[in-house]
Amino acid sequence: MTETQVIEAIGTDDTGLRATLKWVDDRYVQYVDWVAGNQSFRLLESVEGTADDIWPPSPVLQQLTLESRTQKRQVALMVGMAGQSHWSVSIENEPEERKLTFDVACRIAEPSSTLGSQYRTNSKIKLLAEDRGLELAVAGRDCQVLLESTGRGESDLIQFKKDVVKIVATERLLQYPDTIRWKYSLLG
Repeated sequence: MTETQVIEAIGTDDTGLRATLKWVDDRYVQYVDWVAGNQSFRLLESVEGTADDIWPPSPVLQQLTLESRTQKRQVALMVGMAGQSHWSVSIENEPEERKLTFDVACRIAEPSSTLGSQYRTNSKIKLLAEDRGLELAVAGRDCQVLLESTGRGESDLIQFKKDVVKIVATERLLQYPDTIRWKYSLLG
């Protein structure tokens, strides 16, 4: 197992985003930094649960593969499990746009009160129009977290309270087991 992997979306001006996936205890924790040359500023850190959490605040990610798509394009593929739920996450970079896209799915056997992804931040937060995203100010730069479509006609939610950003999946399932999916992008 590799302890740490990095996927970057750095533009030609040497600014952009870096996601560091680091093994901590029993899972990979996500750290997202805004990068300017050789400087980096912490933007987001995933809020993790414990091994005892059936419904953790963020996906439990226990296996990781990083693949190259082209010279600059990469995708991190991760899977994991909590309780009877199976998680999968892909993070794909688009360096020219300074963009990281997170596509998340959870196969669940029973109803959950809340599914989504949570991140801690020290950045100033501003909600964007129609609750479709938010803006984070870091080191004089405005970065965005935007909800993306999964093609199911969803209206997922993005929320924040104090220093925690929540991307909440709103899909309601009619039978179990089934899969819930949500998607979001970070732009730097």
